[in-house]
Amino acid sequence: AAAAMLVLLAAVLGLRPWQAHLRERQDRTPLASPDVSDVEVYRVPQALDHFAPDGRAWTQRVFVRRTFFDGSGPVFVCVGGEGPPLDATVLVSSVHCNDAVELAPLAGALLVAVEHRFYGPEDDARPLPGFSLEALRYLSSSQAVMDLAGVHAWLTDAFAVYSPRNPFVTFGGSYPGLVAGYARLKLPHLFQAAVSSSAPWQAVVDMPEYNDVVGSALGNTAVGGSPACHEAVAAGHEALRPLLATLDGRRKLAGLFGFCAADALDEPAVATNWAASGAIDVPAQGNDPACGEAACNIERICLHMVHPRGAEEDPAGALVERLASVSKHQRRGECVDASSYDFAAQLAVLGNVSRAERAWPYQTCAEYGFFQTCEHGSRCPFLRGGLNLSDSFAMCKEAFGIDPEAVRANVRQTNLRYGARTPAGSRIQHVNGDVDPWSALGVLTSPDGNRTQPVFIACGASHHSWTHPADTIVQRSVVDAKRAVWGVVTKWVLEARQSTV
Repeated sequence: AAAAMLVLLAAVLGLRPWQAHLRERQDRTPLASPDVSDVEVYRVPQALDHFAPDGRAWTQRVFVRRTFFDGSGPVFVCVGGEGPPLDATVLVSSVHCNDAVELAPLAGALLVAVEHRFYGPEDDARPLPGFSLEALRYLSSSQAVMDLAGVHAWLTDAFAVYSPRNPFVTFGGSYPGLVAGYARLKLPHLFQAAVSSSAPWQAVVDMPEYNDVVGSALGNTAVGGSPACHEAVAAGHEALRPLLATLDGRRKLAGLFGFCAADALDEPAVATNWAASGAIDVPAQGNDPACGEAACNIERICLHMVHPRGAEEDPAGALVERLASVSKHQRRGECVDASSYDFAAQLAVLGNVSRAERAWPYQTCAEYGFFQTCEHGSRCPFLRGGLNLSDSFAMCKEAFGIDPEAVRANVRQTNLRYGARTPAGSRIQHVNGDVDPWSALGVLTSPDGNRTQPVFIACGASHHSWTHPADTIVQRSVVDAKRAVWGVVTKWVLEARQSTV
Protein backbone atom coordinates (compact mmCIF):
# COMPACT_ATOMS: atom_id res chain seq x y z
CA ALA A 1 0.00 0.00 0.00
CA ALA A 2 3.01 2.28 -0.21
CA ALA A 3 1.85 3.95 -3.40
CA ALA A 4 -1.37 5.05 -1.79
CA MET A 5 0.36 5.95 1.45
CA LEU A 6 2.68 8.29 -0.35
CA VAL A 7 -0.25 9.89 -2.18
CA LEU A 8 -1.20 11.33 1.18
CA LEU A 9 2.09 13.19 1.41
CA ALA A 10 0.74 15.21 -1.49
CA ALA A 11 0.36 18.92 -1.15
CA VAL A 12 -0.56 21.64 -3.51
CA LEU A 13 2.24 23.65 -1.94
CA GLY A 14 4.93 21.38 -0.62
CA LEU A 15 6.15 18.08 0.82
CA ARG A 16 4.92 16.31 -2.27
CA PRO A 17 5.41 12.57 -2.83
CA TRP A 18 6.68 11.15 -6.09
CA GLN A 19 3.09 10.57 -7.31
CA ALA A 20 2.49 14.31 -7.18
CA HIS A 21 5.40 14.86 -9.57
CA LEU A 22 3.60 12.57 -12.01
CA ARG A 23 0.11 14.00 -11.71
CA GLU A 24 0.22 17.40 -10.06
CA ARG A 25 -3.25 18.57 -9.23
CA GLN A 26 -3.61 22.32 -8.76
CA ASP A 27 -6.76 23.16 -6.78
CA ARG A 28 -6.06 26.88 -6.63
CA THR A 29 -6.65 29.39 -9.36
CA PRO A 30 -3.23 30.25 -10.86
CA LEU A 31 -1.88 33.63 -9.87
CA ALA A 32 -1.71 36.26 -12.58
CA SER A 33 1.78 36.63 -14.03
CA PRO A 34 3.40 39.62 -12.31
CA ASP A 35 6.00 41.97 -13.73
CA VAL A 36 9.39 40.38 -13.07
CA SER A 37 11.52 42.83 -15.03
CA ASP A 38 13.45 43.88 -11.90
CA VAL A 39 14.35 40.32 -10.90
CA GLU A 40 17.86 39.18 -11.83
CA VAL A 41 18.93 35.55 -12.20
CA TYR A 42 22.47 34.44 -11.35
CA ARG A 43 24.43 31.19 -11.37
CA VAL A 44 26.42 30.69 -8.20
CA PRO A 45 29.24 28.10 -8.10
CA GLN A 46 28.79 25.45 -5.39
CA ALA A 47 30.82 22.44 -4.30
CA LEU A 48 29.20 19.15 -5.22
CA ASP A 49 30.00 17.83 -1.74
CA HIS A 50 30.53 20.44 0.96
CA PHE A 51 31.69 17.86 3.49
CA ALA A 52 34.26 16.01 1.37
CA PRO A 53 35.14 18.44 -1.43
CA ASP A 54 36.95 16.85 -4.33
CA GLY A 55 37.01 19.75 -6.78
CA ARG A 56 33.74 18.90 -8.50
CA ALA A 57 31.28 21.79 -8.67
CA TRP A 58 27.95 22.87 -10.13
CA THR A 59 26.12 26.19 -10.50
CA GLN A 60 23.03 27.00 -8.46
CA ARG A 61 20.28 29.34 -9.64
CA VAL A 62 19.79 32.40 -7.41
CA PHE A 63 17.18 35.12 -7.94
CA VAL A 64 17.87 38.68 -6.73
CA ARG A 65 15.62 41.75 -6.53
CA ARG A 66 17.31 45.03 -5.57
CA THR A 67 14.33 47.35 -6.01
CA PHE A 68 13.92 48.21 -2.31
CA PHE A 69 17.54 47.92 -1.19
CA ASP A 70 19.68 50.99 -0.50
CA GLY A 71 22.70 49.17 0.94
CA SER A 72 21.71 49.45 4.60
CA GLY A 73 18.76 47.10 4.85
CA PRO A 74 18.53 43.40 5.69
CA VAL A 75 18.80 40.47 3.28
CA PHE A 76 15.68 38.32 3.03
CA VAL A 77 16.50 34.84 1.70
CA CYS A 78 13.64 32.71 0.36
CA VAL A 79 14.63 29.05 0.51
CA GLY A 80 13.52 26.78 -2.30
CA GLY A 81 12.53 23.16 -1.88
CA GLU A 82 10.76 20.16 -3.33
CA GLY A 83 7.49 21.99 -4.06
CA PRO A 84 6.62 24.02 -7.14
CA PRO A 85 9.89 25.05 -8.85
CA LEU A 86 11.12 28.58 -8.31
CA ASP A 87 11.03 31.18 -11.06
CA ALA A 88 11.37 34.95 -11.10
CA THR A 89 7.86 35.43 -9.69
CA VAL A 90 9.10 34.11 -6.33
CA LEU A 91 10.40 37.61 -5.52
CA VAL A 92 7.27 39.42 -6.73
CA SER A 93 4.13 37.37 -6.12
CA SER A 94 3.99 33.64 -5.37
CA VAL A 95 2.98 31.14 -2.71
CA HIS A 96 6.56 30.63 -1.57
CA CYS A 97 7.69 33.66 0.47
CA ASN A 98 5.31 36.56 0.00
CA ASP A 99 5.54 37.24 3.72
CA ALA A 100 9.11 38.34 2.99
CA VAL A 101 8.30 40.01 -0.35
CA GLU A 102 5.60 42.22 1.15
CA LEU A 103 7.78 43.24 4.11
CA ALA A 104 10.78 44.11 1.89
CA PRO A 105 9.66 47.64 0.89
CA LEU A 106 9.13 48.57 4.54
CA ALA A 107 12.43 47.04 5.62
CA GLY A 108 14.49 48.21 2.64
CA ALA A 109 15.50 44.59 2.11
CA LEU A 110 17.52 42.91 -0.59
CA LEU A 111 15.35 40.01 -1.77
CA VAL A 112 17.03 36.72 -2.66
CA ALA A 113 15.63 33.29 -3.55
CA VAL A 114 17.75 30.14 -3.73
CA GLU A 115 16.80 27.11 -5.77
CA HIS A 116 17.35 23.82 -3.89
CA ARG A 117 19.72 21.30 -5.43
CA PHE A 118 17.85 18.63 -7.45
CA TYR A 119 14.52 20.50 -7.19
CA GLY A 120 14.13 22.73 -10.19
CA PRO A 121 13.23 22.78 -13.90
CA GLU A 122 14.60 20.06 -16.13
CA ASP A 123 18.41 19.78 -15.91
CA ASP A 124 18.58 23.12 -14.13
CA ALA A 125 19.17 22.22 -10.49
CA ARG A 126 21.04 18.96 -10.88
CA PRO A 127 24.58 18.81 -9.55
CA LEU A 128 24.98 15.57 -11.53
CA PRO A 129 23.02 14.29 -14.53
CA GLY A 130 19.99 12.20 -13.68
CA PHE A 131 18.80 10.81 -10.36
CA SER A 132 20.92 7.71 -9.89
CA LEU A 133 21.93 6.71 -6.37
CA GLU A 134 25.38 8.11 -7.10
CA ALA A 135 23.77 11.49 -7.80
CA LEU A 136 21.17 11.39 -5.02
CA ARG A 137 23.78 10.85 -2.34
CA TYR A 138 24.44 14.58 -2.72
CA LEU A 139 20.79 15.42 -1.98
CA SER A 140 20.31 16.23 1.70
CA SER A 141 19.21 19.03 3.97
CA SER A 142 22.79 19.35 5.25
CA GLN A 143 24.12 19.96 1.75
CA ALA A 144 21.28 22.46 1.17
CA VAL A 145 22.25 24.41 4.30
CA MET A 146 25.84 24.61 3.10
CA ASP A 147 24.59 25.76 -0.30
CA LEU A 148 22.99 28.67 1.56
CA ALA A 149 26.36 29.41 3.14
CA GLY A 150 27.87 29.51 -0.34
CA VAL A 151 25.17 31.91 -1.49
CA HIS A 152 25.85 34.07 1.58
CA ALA A 153 29.54 34.33 0.62
CA TRP A 154 28.65 35.14 -2.98
CA LEU A 155 26.17 37.85 -1.95
CA THR A 156 28.78 39.42 0.33
CA ASP A 157 31.17 39.74 -2.59
CA ALA A 158 28.64 40.65 -5.27
CA PHE A 159 26.48 43.14 -3.37
CA ALA A 160 28.69 44.24 -0.44
CA VAL A 161 26.26 42.97 2.19
CA TYR A 162 27.73 41.93 5.51
CA SER A 163 26.35 40.19 8.60
CA PRO A 164 25.21 41.57 10.96
CA ARG A 165 25.18 45.09 9.46
CA ASN A 166 22.84 43.70 6.82
CA PRO A 167 21.08 40.96 8.83
CA PHE A 168 20.33 37.83 6.82
CA VAL A 169 16.86 36.39 7.51
CA THR A 170 15.81 33.07 5.95
CA PHE A 171 12.19 32.34 5.03
CA GLY A 172 10.50 29.14 3.92
CA GLY A 173 7.33 27.09 4.16
CA SER A 174 7.09 23.30 4.51
CA TYR A 175 10.41 21.52 3.83
CA PRO A 176 11.98 24.89 2.83
CA GLY A 177 10.80 26.10 6.24
CA LEU A 178 12.91 23.37 7.78
CA VAL A 179 15.97 24.35 5.75
CA ALA A 180 15.41 28.02 6.63
CA GLY A 181 15.37 27.09 10.31
CA TYR A 182 18.35 24.75 9.96
CA ALA A 183 20.42 27.57 8.44
CA ARG A 184 19.90 29.74 11.50
CA LEU A 185 20.38 26.79 13.85
CA LYS A 186 23.65 25.59 12.32
CA LEU A 187 25.10 28.85 10.96
CA PRO A 188 23.97 31.61 13.36
CA HIS A 189 27.00 33.74 12.51
CA LEU A 190 25.79 33.94 8.89
CA PHE A 191 22.01 33.96 9.27
CA GLN A 192 20.71 36.23 11.99
CA ALA A 193 17.10 35.00 12.03
CA ALA A 194 14.67 32.56 10.40
CA VAL A 195 10.94 32.21 9.79
CA SER A 196 10.11 28.50 9.74
CA SER A 197 6.55 28.15 8.44
CA SER A 198 4.57 24.89 8.54
CA ALA A 199 7.81 22.99 9.06
CA PRO A 200 7.66 19.39 10.40
CA TRP A 201 10.71 19.52 12.69
CA GLN A 202 9.98 16.09 14.19
CA ALA A 203 11.07 13.42 11.72
CA VAL A 204 9.10 10.18 12.16
CA VAL A 205 8.93 6.84 10.40
CA ASP A 206 5.23 6.20 10.99
CA MET A 207 2.99 9.25 10.67
CA PRO A 208 -0.63 8.42 11.59
CA GLU A 209 -0.90 12.01 12.82
CA TYR A 210 -1.28 13.28 9.26
CA ASN A 211 -4.61 11.59 8.68
CA ASP A 212 -5.68 12.21 12.26
CA VAL A 213 -5.48 15.94 11.51
CA VAL A 214 -7.30 15.42 8.20
CA GLY A 215 -10.08 13.78 10.19
CA SER A 216 -10.07 16.57 12.77
CA ALA A 217 -10.24 19.16 9.98
CA LEU A 218 -13.50 17.61 8.75
CA GLY A 219 -14.87 18.21 12.25
CA ASN A 220 -13.47 21.75 12.60
CA THR A 221 -16.27 24.32 12.56
CA ALA A 222 -13.74 27.11 11.86
CA VAL A 223 -13.42 25.83 8.28
CA GLY A 224 -17.01 24.69 7.81
CA GLY A 225 -16.58 21.19 9.16
CA SER A 226 -18.60 19.41 11.83
CA PRO A 227 -18.50 16.19 13.85
CA ALA A 228 -21.30 14.91 11.61
CA CYS A 229 -19.17 15.56 8.53
CA HIS A 230 -16.21 13.62 9.90
CA GLU A 231 -18.54 10.75 10.79
CA ALA A 232 -20.18 10.78 7.35
CA VAL A 233 -16.86 10.64 5.47
CA ALA A 234 -15.44 7.95 7.78
CA ALA A 235 -18.64 5.88 7.66
CA GLY A 236 -18.77 6.23 3.89
CA HIS A 237 -15.27 4.81 3.57
CA GLU A 238 -16.08 1.99 5.97
CA ALA A 239 -19.07 1.19 3.76
CA LEU A 240 -16.62 0.57 0.92
CA ARG A 241 -15.10 -2.38 2.78
CA PRO A 242 -17.66 -5.08 1.89
CA LEU A 243 -17.72 -3.92 -1.72
CA LEU A 244 -13.94 -4.16 -1.92
CA ALA A 245 -14.11 -7.79 -0.80
CA THR A 246 -15.63 -9.06 -4.05
CA LEU A 247 -14.86 -8.63 -7.74
CA ASP A 248 -18.43 -7.57 -8.44
CA GLY A 249 -18.22 -4.99 -5.67
CA ARG A 250 -14.94 -3.59 -6.99
CA ARG A 251 -16.37 -3.38 -10.51
CA LYS A 252 -19.38 -1.52 -9.13
CA LEU A 253 -17.09 0.97 -7.38
CA ALA A 254 -14.99 1.46 -10.52
CA GLY A 255 -18.12 2.52 -12.39
CA LEU A 256 -19.60 4.56 -9.56
CA PHE A 257 -16.42 6.58 -8.97
CA GLY A 258 -15.59 7.07 -12.65
CA PHE A 259 -12.39 5.08 -13.08
CA CYS A 260 -10.89 5.17 -16.56
CA ALA A 261 -11.37 1.40 -17.05
CA ALA A 262 -14.12 -0.94 -15.87
CA ASP A 263 -11.50 -3.38 -14.53
CA ALA A 264 -9.41 -0.67 -12.84
CA LEU A 265 -10.06 -2.04 -9.34
CA ASP A 266 -9.92 -5.75 -10.19
CA GLU A 267 -6.64 -6.11 -8.30
CA PRO A 268 -7.59 -6.05 -4.59
CA ALA A 269 -4.37 -4.30 -3.51
CA VAL A 270 -4.99 -1.42 -5.93
CA ALA A 271 -8.59 -1.08 -4.72
CA THR A 272 -7.53 -1.06 -1.07
CA ASN A 273 -4.82 1.51 -1.73
CA TRP A 274 -7.36 3.77 -3.40
CA ALA A 275 -9.89 3.55 -0.56
CA ALA A 276 -7.29 3.92 2.19
CA SER A 277 -5.77 6.95 0.47
CA GLY A 278 -9.18 8.58 0.25
CA ALA A 279 -11.94 8.01 -2.26
CA ILE A 280 -12.32 11.80 -2.13
CA ASP A 281 -9.78 14.58 -1.72
CA VAL A 282 -10.01 16.18 1.73
CA PRO A 283 -7.80 19.26 1.23
CA ALA A 284 -6.80 19.91 4.85
CA GLN A 285 -3.28 20.76 3.70
CA GLY A 286 -4.39 23.12 0.97
CA ASN A 287 -7.87 24.16 2.09
CA ASP A 288 -8.97 27.30 0.26
CA PRO A 289 -11.96 28.99 1.96
CA ALA A 290 -12.42 31.29 -1.04
CA CYS A 291 -12.76 28.62 -3.74
CA GLY A 292 -16.02 28.58 -5.65
CA GLU A 293 -16.30 25.13 -7.22
CA ALA A 294 -18.39 22.28 -5.83
CA ALA A 295 -16.60 20.18 -3.16
CA CYS A 296 -13.42 22.27 -3.52
CA ASN A 297 -12.86 22.81 0.20
CA ILE A 298 -13.81 21.29 3.54
CA GLU A 299 -16.93 23.41 3.96
CA ARG A 300 -18.27 22.50 0.52
CA ILE A 301 -17.44 18.81 0.99
CA CYS A 302 -19.31 18.81 4.31
CA LEU A 303 -22.33 20.59 2.83
CA HIS A 304 -22.53 17.79 0.30
CA MET A 305 -21.98 14.96 2.78
CA VAL A 306 -24.33 16.01 5.59
CA HIS A 307 -27.00 18.34 4.22
CA PRO A 308 -30.51 17.30 5.39
CA ARG A 309 -32.00 14.34 3.56
CA GLY A 310 -35.09 12.23 4.00
CA ALA A 311 -35.11 8.70 5.37
CA GLU A 312 -32.80 6.44 3.36
CA GLU A 313 -33.51 2.77 2.79
CA ASP A 314 -29.77 2.01 2.57
CA PRO A 315 -27.84 4.58 4.67
CA ALA A 316 -24.44 2.97 3.99
CA GLY A 317 -25.08 2.84 0.27
CA ALA A 318 -26.22 6.45 0.33
CA LEU A 319 -22.95 7.50 1.95
CA VAL A 320 -20.98 5.69 -0.75
CA GLU A 321 -23.01 7.47 -3.41
CA ARG A 322 -22.33 10.84 -1.74
CA LEU A 323 -18.60 10.10 -1.75
CA ALA A 324 -18.81 9.22 -5.44
CA SER A 325 -20.66 12.46 -6.16
CA VAL A 326 -18.04 14.51 -4.28
CA SER A 327 -15.26 12.71 -6.18
CA LYS A 328 -16.85 13.47 -9.54
CA HIS A 329 -17.29 17.15 -8.66
CA GLN A 330 -13.63 17.36 -7.65
CA ARG A 331 -12.39 15.68 -10.83
CA ARG A 332 -14.51 17.92 -13.05
CA GLY A 333 -15.16 15.31 -15.69
CA GLU A 334 -11.81 13.52 -15.61
CA CYS A 335 -11.68 9.79 -14.97
CA VAL A 336 -9.65 8.23 -12.14
CA ASP A 337 -6.34 6.71 -13.20
CA ALA A 338 -5.87 3.50 -11.22
CA SER A 339 -2.14 3.42 -11.90
CA SER A 340 -1.80 6.12 -9.24
CA TYR A 341 -2.66 3.41 -6.70
CA ASP A 342 -0.70 0.54 -8.27
CA PHE A 343 2.45 0.11 -6.21
CA ALA A 344 4.19 -2.03 -8.84
CA ALA A 345 3.50 0.51 -11.59
CA GLN A 346 4.80 3.36 -9.50
CA LEU A 347 7.91 1.44 -8.52
CA ALA A 348 8.59 1.00 -12.22
CA VAL A 349 8.59 4.79 -12.54
CA LEU A 350 10.95 5.10 -9.58
CA GLY A 351 13.26 2.58 -11.21
CA ASN A 352 13.99 5.01 -14.05
CA VAL A 353 17.06 6.94 -12.88
CA SER A 354 16.35 9.77 -15.30
CA ARG A 355 13.09 10.68 -13.55
CA ALA A 356 12.99 13.68 -11.22
CA GLU A 357 10.23 11.95 -9.25
CA ARG A 358 12.94 9.96 -7.48
CA ALA A 359 14.29 12.93 -5.53
CA TRP A 360 11.74 13.52 -2.77
CA PRO A 361 11.02 9.85 -1.97
CA TYR A 362 14.76 9.31 -1.69
CA GLN A 363 14.93 12.10 0.85
CA THR A 364 12.08 10.61 2.89
CA CYS A 365 13.96 7.30 3.05
CA ALA A 366 17.34 8.91 3.72
CA GLU A 367 16.28 11.58 6.25
CA TYR A 368 12.66 12.02 7.26
CA GLY A 369 10.32 9.05 6.95
CA PHE A 370 6.95 10.84 7.05
CA PHE A 371 5.16 7.64 5.98
CA GLN A 372 1.49 8.31 6.53
CA THR A 373 -0.75 5.51 7.73
CA CYS A 374 -4.50 5.12 8.20
CA GLU A 375 -4.83 2.95 11.28
CA HIS A 376 -7.66 1.25 13.15
CA GLY A 377 -8.55 3.30 16.22
CA SER A 378 -7.35 6.57 14.66
CA ARG A 379 -9.27 9.61 13.42
CA CYS A 380 -8.30 8.83 9.83
CA PRO A 381 -11.46 9.41 7.79
CA PHE A 382 -10.55 6.90 5.08
CA LEU A 383 -10.47 3.08 4.97
CA ARG A 384 -8.72 2.32 8.25
CA GLY A 385 -6.18 -0.48 8.28
CA GLY A 386 -5.48 -0.13 4.56
CA LEU A 387 -2.19 1.78 4.65
CA ASN A 388 0.60 -0.21 6.24
CA LEU A 389 4.13 0.78 7.05
CA SER A 390 5.76 -2.35 5.62
CA ASP A 391 4.97 -1.33 2.06
CA SER A 392 6.63 2.05 2.56
CA PHE A 393 9.71 0.22 3.78
CA ALA A 394 9.50 -1.86 0.61
CA MET A 395 9.53 1.31 -1.49
CA CYS A 396 12.74 2.48 0.20
CA LYS A 397 14.38 -0.91 -0.20
CA GLU A 398 13.36 -1.61 -3.80
CA ALA A 399 13.85 1.89 -5.19
CA PHE A 400 16.93 3.00 -3.24
CA GLY A 401 18.41 -0.01 -1.47
CA ILE A 402 17.65 1.47 1.96
CA ASP A 403 16.42 -1.23 4.33
CA PRO A 404 13.95 -0.63 7.21
CA GLU A 405 16.57 -0.44 9.94
CA ALA A 406 18.52 2.08 7.89
CA VAL A 407 15.37 4.18 7.44
CA ARG A 408 14.82 4.17 11.20
CA ALA A 409 18.45 5.06 11.81
CA ASN A 410 18.29 7.89 9.27
CA VAL A 411 15.22 9.37 10.99
CA ARG A 412 16.91 9.14 14.40
CA GLN A 413 19.99 10.87 12.99
CA THR A 414 17.89 13.71 11.55
CA ASN A 415 16.29 14.35 14.94
CA LEU A 416 19.67 14.23 16.67
CA ARG A 417 21.16 16.63 14.12
CA TYR A 418 18.46 19.29 14.32
CA GLY A 419 16.72 18.78 17.66
CA ALA A 420 13.27 17.65 16.50
CA ARG A 421 10.55 19.68 18.29
CA THR A 422 13.08 21.31 20.63
CA PRO A 423 15.79 22.88 18.44
CA ALA A 424 18.40 24.59 20.59
CA GLY A 425 18.58 27.78 18.59
CA SER A 426 17.49 31.38 18.79
CA ARG A 427 15.63 33.87 16.59
CA ILE A 428 13.66 31.10 14.87
CA GLN A 429 9.96 31.84 14.52
CA HIS A 430 7.69 28.77 14.24
CA VAL A 431 4.37 29.44 12.49
CA ASN A 432 1.74 26.75 11.91
CA GLY A 433 -1.92 26.41 10.94
CA ASP A 434 -4.01 24.05 13.03
CA VAL A 435 -5.85 22.60 10.01
CA ASP A 436 -2.56 21.68 8.33
CA PRO A 437 -1.74 17.97 8.83
CA TRP A 438 1.98 18.78 8.95
CA SER A 439 1.43 20.90 12.06
CA ALA A 440 1.31 17.62 14.01
CA LEU A 441 5.10 17.41 13.63
CA GLY A 442 5.82 21.11 14.02
CA VAL A 443 7.16 23.13 16.94
CA LEU A 444 3.90 24.05 18.65
CA THR A 445 5.38 24.85 22.06
CA SER A 446 8.34 27.21 22.18
CA PRO A 447 11.55 25.54 23.38
CA ASP A 448 12.40 28.67 25.38
CA GLY A 449 9.05 30.11 26.45
CA ASN A 450 8.73 32.33 23.37
CA ARG A 451 11.83 34.27 24.37
CA THR A 452 13.85 33.74 21.18
CA GLN A 453 11.81 31.00 19.44
CA PRO A 454 8.25 32.35 19.36
CA VAL A 455 5.37 30.15 18.24
CA PHE A 456 2.28 31.36 16.37
CA ILE A 457 -0.71 29.09 15.67
CA ALA A 458 -3.14 30.32 13.02
CA CYS A 459 -6.58 28.88 13.77
CA GLY A 460 -8.32 27.40 10.74
CA ALA A 461 -5.24 27.89 8.55
CA SER A 462 -3.70 25.37 6.19
CA HIS A 463 -0.14 24.78 4.99
CA HIS A 464 1.84 28.08 5.21
CA SER A 465 -1.08 30.03 3.75
CA TRP A 466 0.37 33.28 5.22
CA THR A 467 3.29 33.04 2.78
CA HIS A 468 0.82 33.59 -0.07
CA PRO A 469 0.13 37.00 -1.64
CA ALA A 470 -1.97 39.22 0.62
CA ASP A 471 -4.68 39.73 -2.01
CA THR A 472 -5.44 35.98 -2.03
CA ILE A 473 -5.92 35.71 1.76
CA VAL A 474 -9.48 35.76 3.14
CA GLN A 475 -8.99 34.40 6.68
CA ARG A 476 -8.36 36.84 9.51
CA SER A 477 -6.15 34.31 11.30
CA VAL A 478 -3.90 34.08 8.25
CA VAL A 479 -3.62 37.87 8.04
CA ASP A 480 -2.68 37.86 11.73
CA ALA A 481 -0.02 35.20 11.09
CA LYS A 482 1.58 37.31 8.39
CA ARG A 483 1.56 40.36 10.65
CA ALA A 484 3.11 38.30 13.44
CA VAL A 485 5.94 37.37 11.07
CA TRP A 486 6.47 41.00 10.13
CA GLY A 487 6.54 42.14 13.74
CA VAL A 488 9.04 39.50 14.87
CA VAL A 489 11.33 39.94 11.86
CA THR A 490 11.37 43.72 12.23
CA LYS A 491 12.31 43.37 15.90
CA TRP A 492 15.01 40.81 15.16
CA VAL A 493 16.59 42.85 12.36
CA LEU A 494 17.09 45.68 14.83
CA GLU A 495 18.45 43.29 17.47
CA ALA A 496 20.79 41.55 15.05
CA ARG A 497 22.58 44.77 14.16
CA GLN A 498 23.58 45.06 17.81
CA SER A 499 24.60 41.41 18.28
CA THR A 500 27.22 39.03 16.99
CA VAL A 501 24.84 36.01 16.87
